[in-house]
Amino acid sequence: MFRKLLLLALTAGYAWVIWRMTLTPQVFTHAQNAFVLHAVAWVQALPHGAWFTYDRVEFLANIAMFVPVGMLAALWLPRRWWLLGAVVAVGLSVGIEVAQALYLPYRVADPRDVLSNGLGGLLGATLVGLFRSLLPAPRRQRLRARTA
Repeated sequence: MFRKLLLLALTAGYAWVIWRMTLTPQVFTHAQNAFVLHAVAWVQALPHGAWFTYDRVEFLANIAMFVPVGMLAALWLPRRWWLLGAVVAVGLSVGIEVAQALYLPYRVADPRDVLSNGLGGLLGATLVGLFRSLLPAPRRQRLRARTA
Protein backbone atom coordinates (compact mmCIF):
# COMPACT_ATOMS: atom_id res chain seq x y z
CA MET A 1 0.00 0.00 0.00
CA PHE A 2 2.82 2.42 0.89
CA ARG A 3 4.48 1.70 -2.45
CA LYS A 4 1.32 2.69 -4.36
CA LEU A 5 0.90 5.88 -2.33
CA LEU A 6 4.52 6.84 -2.94
CA LEU A 7 4.16 6.11 -6.65
CA LEU A 8 0.96 8.18 -6.74
CA ALA A 9 2.69 11.11 -5.02
CA LEU A 10 5.67 10.93 -7.39
CA THR A 11 3.37 10.71 -10.41
CA ALA A 12 1.28 13.67 -9.29
CA GLY A 13 4.39 15.73 -8.53
CA TYR A 14 6.00 14.99 -11.87
CA ALA A 15 2.71 15.58 -13.71
CA TRP A 16 2.76 19.08 -12.20
CA VAL A 17 6.35 19.58 -13.44
CA ILE A 18 5.42 18.46 -16.97
CA TRP A 19 2.32 20.68 -16.95
CA ARG A 20 4.35 23.66 -15.75
CA MET A 21 7.10 23.11 -18.33
CA THR A 22 4.84 22.48 -21.32
CA LEU A 23 1.29 23.76 -20.92
CA THR A 24 1.60 27.13 -19.23
CA PRO A 25 1.88 30.29 -21.29
CA GLN A 26 5.18 31.25 -19.67
CA VAL A 27 8.20 30.32 -21.70
CA PHE A 28 11.85 31.00 -20.91
CA THR A 29 12.46 34.48 -19.56
CA HIS A 30 15.03 36.60 -21.36
CA ALA A 31 17.54 36.01 -18.54
CA GLN A 32 17.05 32.23 -18.61
CA ASN A 33 17.35 32.10 -22.39
CA ALA A 34 20.46 34.32 -22.27
CA PHE A 35 22.04 31.92 -19.75
CA VAL A 36 21.36 28.91 -21.99
CA LEU A 37 22.71 30.72 -25.06
CA HIS A 38 25.81 31.77 -23.12
CA ALA A 39 26.39 28.19 -21.94
CA VAL A 40 25.99 26.87 -25.50
CA ALA A 41 28.45 29.46 -26.81
CA TRP A 42 30.94 28.52 -24.06
CA VAL A 43 30.78 24.81 -24.95
CA GLN A 44 31.05 25.59 -28.66
CA ALA A 45 34.28 27.48 -27.97
CA LEU A 46 35.85 24.32 -26.51
CA PRO A 47 37.80 21.98 -28.75
CA HIS A 48 35.35 19.70 -30.60
CA GLY A 49 32.41 21.70 -29.20
CA ALA A 50 31.01 22.91 -32.52
CA TRP A 51 28.40 20.11 -32.57
CA PHE A 52 26.81 21.54 -29.40
CA THR A 53 23.95 23.72 -30.69
CA TYR A 54 20.86 25.18 -29.07
CA ASP A 55 18.63 22.79 -31.04
CA ARG A 56 20.62 19.79 -29.79
CA VAL A 57 20.49 21.06 -26.20
CA GLU A 58 16.72 21.42 -26.49
CA PHE A 59 16.41 17.93 -28.02
CA LEU A 60 18.50 16.38 -25.22
CA ALA A 61 16.58 18.33 -22.58
CA ASN A 62 13.30 16.96 -23.94
CA ILE A 63 14.69 13.44 -23.77
CA ALA A 64 15.78 13.99 -20.17
CA MET A 65 12.43 15.52 -19.21
CA PHE A 66 10.52 12.42 -20.35
CA VAL A 67 12.77 9.74 -18.83
CA PRO A 68 10.81 9.98 -15.54
CA VAL A 69 7.52 9.82 -17.49
CA GLY A 70 8.52 6.49 -19.01
CA MET A 71 9.78 5.24 -15.65
CA LEU A 72 6.62 6.20 -13.77
CA ALA A 73 4.35 4.76 -16.47
CA ALA A 74 6.30 1.48 -16.48
CA LEU A 75 6.10 1.29 -12.68
CA TRP A 76 2.31 1.57 -12.82
CA LEU A 77 2.11 -1.23 -15.37
CA PRO A 78 2.47 -4.96 -14.73
CA ARG A 79 6.04 -6.20 -14.84
CA ARG A 80 5.87 -7.70 -18.34
CA TRP A 81 4.16 -4.64 -19.84
CA TRP A 82 6.98 -2.17 -19.13
CA LEU A 83 7.35 -1.21 -22.82
CA LEU A 84 3.91 0.39 -22.76
CA GLY A 85 5.52 3.09 -20.60
CA ALA A 86 7.12 4.42 -23.78
CA VAL A 87 3.74 4.39 -25.54
CA VAL A 88 2.26 6.39 -22.67
CA ALA A 89 5.09 8.93 -23.00
CA VAL A 90 4.51 9.31 -26.75
CA GLY A 91 0.76 9.69 -26.20
CA LEU A 92 1.33 12.33 -23.55
CA SER A 93 3.77 14.16 -25.82
CA VAL A 94 1.33 14.15 -28.75
CA GLY A 95 -1.36 15.54 -26.45
CA ILE A 96 0.97 18.29 -25.25
CA GLU A 97 1.99 19.29 -28.78
CA VAL A 98 -1.64 19.39 -29.96
CA ALA A 99 -2.61 21.51 -26.94
CA GLN A 100 0.29 23.87 -27.61
CA ALA A 101 -0.71 24.22 -31.27
CA LEU A 102 -4.38 24.81 -30.54
CA TYR A 103 -4.47 26.74 -27.27
CA LEU A 104 -1.08 28.29 -26.52
CA PRO A 105 -0.10 30.84 -29.17
CA TYR A 106 3.17 31.71 -27.38
CA ARG A 107 4.35 28.10 -27.52
CA VAL A 108 5.78 26.30 -30.52
CA ALA A 109 4.41 22.85 -31.28
CA ASP A 110 7.17 20.80 -32.86
CA PRO A 111 7.00 17.17 -34.07
CA ARG A 112 10.67 16.76 -33.06
CA ASP A 113 9.49 17.17 -29.47
CA VAL A 114 7.34 14.06 -29.85
CA LEU A 115 10.40 12.16 -31.09
CA SER A 116 12.67 13.37 -28.29
CA ASN A 117 10.00 12.89 -25.61
CA GLY A 118 9.28 9.42 -26.96
CA LEU A 119 12.96 8.54 -26.81
CA GLY A 120 13.07 9.76 -23.21
CA GLY A 121 9.98 7.72 -22.35
CA LEU A 122 11.50 4.64 -24.01
CA LEU A 123 14.74 5.12 -22.08
CA GLY A 124 12.88 5.49 -18.78
CA ALA A 125 10.61 2.49 -19.41
CA THR A 126 13.60 0.40 -20.51
CA LEU A 127 15.48 1.25 -17.33
CA VAL A 128 12.51 0.08 -15.26
CA GLY A 129 12.12 -3.07 -17.37
CA LEU A 130 15.82 -3.86 -17.03
CA PHE A 131 15.83 -3.23 -13.29
CA ARG A 132 12.72 -5.36 -12.77
CA SER A 133 14.25 -8.19 -14.79
CA LEU A 134 17.16 -8.28 -12.35
CA LEU A 135 14.84 -8.67 -9.35
CA PRO A 136 13.31 -11.98 -8.34
CA ALA A 137 9.78 -12.57 -9.57
CA PRO A 138 7.01 -11.56 -7.17
CA ARG A 139 5.83 -14.30 -4.83
CA ARG A 140 2.56 -14.92 -6.73
CA GLN A 141 4.44 -15.63 -9.96
CA ARG A 142 6.79 -18.06 -8.20
CA LEU A 143 3.83 -19.93 -6.69
CA ARG A 144 2.10 -20.13 -10.10
CA ALA A 145 5.28 -21.44 -11.70
CA ARG A 146 5.59 -24.23 -9.09
CA THR A 147 2.01 -25.42 -9.59
CA ALA A 148 2.13 -25.38 -13.37
